[in-house]
Amino acid sequence: MRSTGRRGWTVRCDLCEHTFAAAVASRAQAVAFAESTGWIVGERTWCPMCAAAHTARRTA
Repeated sequence: MRSTGRRGWTVRCDLCEHTFAAAVASRAQAVAFAESTGWIVGERTWCPMCAAAHTARRTA
């Protein structure tokens, strides 16, 4: 996750490099916004599609 200055924050998936832009003031707000749309943000950052594929493999 990186700051884009006044425009907010950008989150990038560690697996597919899909990006998500959040026009919010703080990193905590960006994380909360990304997680509310299905992103997993932590040690690794995954977009909703990669997170779903990973979860499907673990439960199969």
